[in-house]
Amino acid sequence: MAEDDVKESDASGEESAEGEEKKTKGKKGIIIIAAIALIGIVGGILASGILGGGDEEEAKPKAKKEAAKPADPVFYELPEFLVNLSSNTGRVSFLKMSVTLELRDKESVAQLEAYKPKVMDTFNTYLRELRPSDLSGSAGIYRLREELMVRLNKTLNDDMVQDILFSEILVQ
Repeated sequence: MAEDDVKESDASGEESAEGEEKKTKGKKGIIIIAAIALIGIVGGILASGILGGGDEEEAKPKAKKEAAKPADPVFYELPEFLVNLSSNTGRVSFLKMSVTLELRDKESVAQLEAYKPKVMDTFNTYLRELRPSDLSGSAGIYRLREELMVRLNKTLNDDMVQDILFSEILVQ
């Protein structure tokens, strides 16, 4: 019987040694899998640009901003306008006005030069219909700017004029 006890203890010792080896192999496998997963996650983060590579990422938006930066404004000064304003009172009123147009780009200058007689006619025709009360206050000047923009863009068949700037407006 003593021999049986020895065999049982040897068998249980072998089983416990095998169990320990399996546990060690299992722990090593989990560590290896975790290490591979960690390397994959870090590699993915670096590849996506979340970590590191900040200089390259900062350079790209700057280049985009510089490319998207609008060109320098182009201004075109029209000759001075001097028109008789419409009046119901019989009193004579004049409008003296200097206008500068802000154009979309340098190529627009040539097109505006070609249409300059039409632009001048459009402005003069509209201005002669105004009354002195139409030009009073900042609201009157704002309406004048809006009306001239509408007429100007219809005349030119293009949105090449970005803004109308008044250098001088004198109502007498």
